[in-house]
Amino acid sequence: VAIGHPAICNFVRVAAEVYGITGEDRVYQGMTLAFDFSVEETWVPWMAGATLVPRPAGPGLLGAELDAFLRERRVTALCCVPTLLATLDESGSALRFLLVSGESCPQDLISRWHRPGRRFLNVYGPTEATVTATWTLLDPDRPVTIGVPLPTYAVVLLDPRENAALPPGAMGEIGIAGIGLASGYLNRPDLTDRAFVPDFLGVPGNPSGRIYRTGDLGRINPRGEIEHHGRIDT
Repeated sequence: VAIGHPAICNFVRVAAEVYGITGEDRVYQGMTLAFDFSVEETWVPWMAGATLVPRPAGPGLLGAELDAFLRERRVTALCCVPTLLATLDESGSALRFLLVSGESCPQDLISRWHRPGRRFLNVYGPTEATVTATWTLLDPDRPVTIGVPLPTYAVVLLDPRENAALPPGAMGEIGIAGIGLASGYLNRPDLTDRAFVPDFLGVPGNPSGRIYRTGDLGRINPRGEIEHHGRIDT
């Protein structure tokens, strides 16, 4: 996936404004840089003036080993997949910021980790939309959604079979528009043309002039938040 500088610079800027990481935070950096999710725990914190705390060389940490490392290094912010968060002990944790992505976040995990004073985010986005396109604050008293678009992004619900928009409440294919769209698939114009379609809706603030068809099913609920309902092809 080829992503231009304007797209990644835009994402880092808007994510730093929205997420709530501060210059006082110490952010765990544990992902390989080959994983686009690593941008969440490196460039976004740097944009906010936070300190990065890289994991030690060797295999990745989880469970009791990661718990001990986070406490010893006074880490206050963690970005990870829900599966990793589930291995940690929430009791007495000093983490004031959590961000999960890459998998569905179970309701019981939210209940375990939610507490006053802790900012707990769920974010969603394919690589083709430059790391992350939507975000929400997680609350154990509300159903899990993928939230609303980040500033400069737009989400539309499309008919999976044709270029037509669906009304709020209808189940359809999640489409993403905005400056954050990738240029396409390197040396694969056939795949690029299939996934990145011309913006037939005239989405406001969409300098790319395209909509990315994610292949994910979703709907917009009465609160205006996007529900994710898995892949179209499964």
